[in-house]
Amino acid sequence: MVARRKKDIQGLSVVFVGIDWADSLHAFHLLAQDDGECHGLFQQDATEIESIINGWRKKFPGSTLLVAIEQSRGPLINALLKYEDVIIYPVNPASLASYRKAFAHGGGKNDPADARLLAQYLQHYHQQLKPLRQDQPLTRELASLAEHRRQLVDQRAALGNELRAILKLYFPAVIQMRPAQMHADFVLRLLLQFPTLKDAQKATRKKLQECLRGGTALKVQQRVETIIDATPLSEEDVLLRTSSRRVTALCRRMTVLNEIISEYDADIARLIRQHDNYEIIASLPGASDVTQCRIIAALGDDRSRFEDASALQATTGIAPLTTQSGRMTMVTARWACTKFLKQTFHEFAGLSIRKSEWAKAYYHLQRSRGKSAQMAIRALAFKWQRIIYRCWQNNETYNEEHYIKRLKETRSPLYELIKNNRKTLQTP
Repeated sequence: MVARRKKDIQGLSVVFVGIDWADSLHAFHLLAQDDGECHGLFQQDATEIESIINGWRKKFPGSTLLVAIEQSRGPLINALLKYEDVIIYPVNPASLASYRKAFAHGGGKNDPADARLLAQYLQHYHQQLKPLRQDQPLTRELASLAEHRRQLVDQRAALGNELRAILKLYFPAVIQMRPAQMHADFVLRLLLQFPTLKDAQKATRKKLQECLRGGTALKVQQRVETIIDATPLSEEDVLLRTSSRRVTALCRRMTVLNEIISEYDADIARLIRQHDNYEIIASLPGASDVTQCRIIAALGDDRSRFEDASALQATTGIAPLTTQSGRMTMVTARWACTKFLKQTFHEFAGLSIRKSEWAKAYYHLQRSRGKSAQMAIRALAFKWQRIIYRCWQNNETYNEEHYIKRLKETRSPLYELIKNNRKTLQTP
């Protein structure tokens, strides 16, 4: 279901509903235009929710129910989305907290009072609030895949950090092989078969080569030599038994996570190519299937969701926050944003440096001005978002040469850097 736009509710009979949600019992407060108000409680139960909605319909026949709630997803949201005469307005908890302070200076809070404040807040400011719009099923599935995959990757990273810490205690030779990631297949194969250095050094070279395969033959041979030439850090029996037992458990869990993440990657690669916006996002240089999936999920289907590129930059936290008071102006990082969205565009900007001429030139320009690597990538993400937004709005693919030509026409200093880089590459 796609919620009605704000202009569609003008002239309709509406009821403002504030719901302070909880795990199982929700408080509500209704404010009608002419028929006063009412309040109460209802359970998180499909039958009871159906009953409460029908009760509101009976009390206010022909009215559209505008519901303010401090969440944009969850079991209650899922239950309310199926009703055509219900428009959901997610309210930022920080906004309600500030609104509450106007009436409760001492900081008091309770569910029925919050439900009433939500109804009042919606009644006064619904013209400025945006109703919840549900994306098409494919977009929602891709968004879910991307978010859940990230959670699995974070779990694997945490296990990898724990594994590294334990190996430092008794088997540092594994770390000395300098694996790019602790979840690398050759690391897990080695530790599952030979959880201690003593076990590994008893194995034949052929067996070690089989465990440590991956990469060039030279790399494999260097790994084998590292194991054979290593000296035990400790030979204390209790330390070896307890540490190797823990390492085996961690490696088993990471092996399972590797398999699951690979399945997620395969599903993303298959589904993303079916999306209407795939060709637009796939044209972005350097973006992998997973990154493309995350960008599609971040943009959604509603092209009116962001009024302009600045709104996208602010929502994702890429744009800095400017605070001005009197003669003081302060620019700081924007923390009030969804970290996952911010990571999406930050990571894409980093990937684009290897595949985009102007992105590489812009990054090095920022670095030459004394910016840190992270600041330079964030500045690049800021520029990329303006390009992505325009491509998305115009439903057109990104063209690198067209953009560079535009830089030339506008006499951008960035074009001179690109031209100099091209000359350097052409010089024998």
